[in-house]
Amino acid sequence: MRLKDKVAIVTGAGQTESGGMGNGRATAITFAREGATLMLANRSRPSLDETVRQIRAEGFPVESMLADITKEEDCRRLMAATEAAFGCIDILHNNVGAGTVDGDTAELDLAAWRHCLDLNLSGAMLLSKHVLPSMRARKSGCITHTSSIASVASLPLIAYKVSKAALNEFCRWLAFENGPYNIRCNVLLLGLLDTPTAIEMYHGTSGDPRDKIRRERAARPPLRRMGNAWDAANGALFLASDAACYITGAVIPVDGGLGTKVGV
Repeated sequence: MRLKDKVAIVTGAGQTESGGMGNGRATAITFAREGATLMLANRSRPSLDETVRQIRAEGFPVESMLADITKEEDCRRLMAATEAAFGCIDILHNNVGAGTVDGDTAELDLAAWRHCLDLNLSGAMLLSKHVLPSMRARKSGCITHTSSIASVASLPLIAYKVSKAALNEFCRWLAFENGPYNIRCNVLLLGLLDTPTAIEMYHGTSGDPRDKIRRERAARPPLRRMGNAWDAANGALFLASDAACYITGAVIPVDGGLGTKVGV
């Protein structure tokens, strides 16, 4: 019960429905099991409803709403609805993120570039902007965004890489700016996880069999295996809990050691 009596928002709480467990759903379930009262948000209803169903099946309280975090009004409504339902907001965990394989600057599509930055960076800014007044008023809060090892590694994901690298620095700024309000802000640097979104993206781009993609990804980290959504969820749980009460401005790798190979 490390999050007992805490109110938490988890965005990106749905997932690609192709089997397996996604980061947002795993984090929502983990937070619920650890005592948090949840408001879940996602931009598509079916996968959000399935996350809610799984949490309620275990007997935990949860509310949900549709929200597109690239739209400022949706972010404002999400914070207002959470406060109206539960009276406060203790934790914001933003799991939203997506990208496509691009890999050649000379051929970048401007619309795809802008969409990636809006989703991975501007959305994080808008969520933070609209949760901060509530947290500052109470002089307490925890904000965590999910980033990627792609932000510091050479991978053919240019728009995704740039947006996540900027997200890392945005979170460090949030920590500096909001420390006097006792608000902690950190970012999870996720590595090669076996999630439906990740596997389907590479399968759709390359056409390679999913088993082949998994074998190749598992061979890359020093631990010689992929992580999974529960690894991401446990990292988010730690940062949201009082065990991390003196950690802010941190970029925490959850990558099986993959970051140690940067520059090699």
